[in-house]
Amino acid sequence: MNGQHFYLGLALLGLASASVTSLAGTAVGVKPVKTIQQCMPVIHKAWIRSAPPGAQTLAGYLVIKNTCKTSIKIVDVESRDFGMPMIHRSVLENGVSKMRDPGVMEIKPGASLKFEAGGLHIMLMQPLRALKAGDRAGVRLVLADGRRVYSEFPIQKEAPKL
Repeated sequence: MNGQHFYLGLALLGLASASVTSLAGTAVGVKPVKTIQQCMPVIHKAWIRSAPPGAQTLAGYLVIKNTCKTSIKIVDVESRDFGMPMIHRSVLENGVSKMRDPGVMEIKPGASLKFEAGGLHIMLMQPLRALKAGDRAGVRLVLADGRRVYSEFPIQKEAPKL
């Protein structure tokens, strides 16, 4: 009796395997569903103010435009050229200029956010290589959903002409 069940099970396994194989063969002709490429914000007018040789802190500026149909949120910054990049906002408290963490920065659809001297800016500390005017440094803004917006920031003595 056990031998009969064994052979019956083996026959059923063979039939099931043949069914799966034929279904897999028909699935080959199915086209994959197109994935919708997510809209990405765009960085404009990016630059880093040059500093004297050996300086351990530089500042980066840019304009980021949200060309998407939904809001985006900037939560962090990364750089391959600096050991400690951070986003700061300069504020005046009791006549003293201080830098504060701006927290999460939301940009509504169609809106722009300016990083500029005296306001929101990227502090780029601990350069990993010597940087002088004419060089470029890679910077990425990190979005709340995990995506990253990358740009090459030119090192310049003065802000770019608008």
